[in-house]
Amino acid sequence: MRKSLILLTTLLTATTAFAGEVPEIQVTATRVEVPVEHVGDDVEIITEEKIKKYGFTSITDVLKYVAGIHISSNGGFGQTTSVYMLGLPTKHILVMIDGVPINDPSNVDSQANFAYIDLNNVERIEVLKGAQGALYGSEAIAGVINIITKKPKKNEFKFGFEGGKYETFKENVFSSLKFNDGYLLFSVENFKTNGFSATNNKAGIFTYDPDNDGYNYRTAWFSYGWNLNEFTKIRGSFRLKDGKAEYDSAKCEYDPTTWALIGCEPYSDTYTTYYNYFANIKVDSALTDSLLITANFGNNKEERTAIDSSGEGDYTGITRYASVQLAYYFQDSLIFTSGFSYKQEIGDFSGDYPSWGTSIKAEGRLYTRSIFGEVHSNYYNLHTTLALRRDFHSQFGAKTTYKISTVYTVRQTRTTLKGQYGTGFRAPSPYQLYAVSVFPWGETVLGNPHLRAETSENWILGVKQQLLVVKGEIEANYFKNHIWDPIVYDSSADPKYQNANKGITEGMEVKLSFKVLRELDVFGSYTHQRLSGDDAFVLRRPEDSYVFGFNIKHGDFKFSFWGEHYSSRKDKDFSSNQYVSLSPFTTYNCYASYQLNDRVNFYLKGINLTDKDYELAYGYNTMGRALFAGLEVSFK
Repeated sequence: MRKSLILLTTLLTATTAFAGEVPEIQVTATRVEVPVEHVGDDVEIITEEKIKKYGFTSITDVLKYVAGIHISSNGGFGQTTSVYMLGLPTKHILVMIDGVPINDPSNVDSQANFAYIDLNNVERIEVLKGAQGALYGSEAIAGVINIITKKPKKNEFKFGFEGGKYETFKENVFSSLKFNDGYLLFSVENFKTNGFSATNNKAGIFTYDPDNDGYNYRTAWFSYGWNLNEFTKIRGSFRLKDGKAEYDSAKCEYDPTTWALIGCEPYSDTYTTYYNYFANIKVDSALTDSLLITANFGNNKEERTAIDSSGEGDYTGITRYASVQLAYYFQDSLIFTSGFSYKQEIGDFSGDYPSWGTSIKAEGRLYTRSIFGEVHSNYYNLHTTLALRRDFHSQFGAKTTYKISTVYTVRQTRTTLKGQYGTGFRAPSPYQLYAVSVFPWGETVLGNPHLRAETSENWILGVKQQLLVVKGEIEANYFKNHIWDPIVYDSSADPKYQNANKGITEGMEVKLSFKVLRELDVFGSYTHQRLSGDDAFVLRRPEDSYVFGFNIKHGDFKFSFWGEHYSSRKDKDFSSNQYVSLSPFTTYNCYASYQLNDRVNFYLKGINLTDKDYELAYGYNTMGRALFAGLEVSFK
């Protein structure tokens, strides 16, 4: 029995939504593995198969096709990228790798560096929408993105090459060994592109530079798993990544007496170097026939150096994390989970800008100790999750968050009703608390140690209907978020970072997928949202957006086609401090692959097929029509 528990098969798949179906397992929405049909949260799972089907190369490629999520980017490859979930900004999204937070505390908002997250060694991505403070603490206001790494089930060796427009080249090697009691995995990837100019002539004199902005990175993963005995298993991973991203900037001249601007000209030697070190280890052990203990330890360190004509800025962000939880399985209908966690955040930033006569310094050490509990029940086909958490933050004291979600399926009509309500909070970053800027005329205090933590509540109500004529489903969800005390930058205030008025986002998402024929499936989603509050809750998000496409599989040939539409969006021209409107756009993409034999697969990928000229951020370019081709060779 304990062996069955540690393998998490008997208890977790004892019942499914409909007889004969294999349940899709998720771990993010409940802290323990349960079928996705048994949670009332708005969850989307992007598997490795889906990632390959569309030829995605970065996490933002994946997320832009998830309902309720929108993207903006300051240019192309490797440029600063923002992700908006349910209308909320990037800082409200907690990002994890195998349950370990990787948000960067050296960033102004402690947000994750989405531009630098690649898909090497990814098994699946779980997107959990809505306030999840009761499960994961600070930052999880809009939701959680959990990146699950691969755990091989067989011996395999494969390598691949890809090349295309902008002199873009990618090479990768993957190797795995499967033993009776464990596995070893090693993978490396190298990427390089000359890119295109991040900015256009609307960006303003401080930013515009027409040169191409290249990007390159190297990443290496080592993962392992070991079953100590039939009751205990250990698994972990270690990642190294480095890269360099060029970006646009200008060289400006100032009057040395008054510091009045004389003029600016494009300056090409601007770039950011990036280093990342990630490691984690997770232990699962069945103490009794019904009691499972899980311990997860991780460390994520990110170092960045940004260099331009004005000087150099150095960033170091470190997150150390530890969590221990007990899960008690009472028959098949009740799971009790409780535990504690510890998170330390270290954010250091120092900048020296001689041409401005300026230096900036921010250094902070924050930690959070937490206790949490959760109950997941299944009675009369009603699955309910209750969660409660108490966080003790080194700066703000104690915060309590809670969540309830429930789901019920009417078997006769195959209709699923679900809903969730949750609260969350976000603590200010070290930069927002402690940053100080020194100018020739004196010191300006940016950070505000008296900031209050942002707090939130969220509702999501949904219905999902299995289609009766064809195999497929349609799902509709309504969401609403309230954010109190959002932290904003106010240039007229002193200190500069202040708590602002409440922000509200609400909307609806509709998702549809079905099979027309055995070899053809169709999918689509639509999101409508209404936003109010400070610019942080409004800019660069479309009121209406949709995604549509289809997949064809015929023998060894596969073809996918999809489009994406954004309505007009409000943005700001920061060179003139005036609001502007971004034009609506629709782009079309495709991916085709052919399995030449058991070992060789050839593919082609087309991006922005109509060569649409559009912007995700005012003054910044996006990729034009581009074609990429690749080859994968595997040995099993």
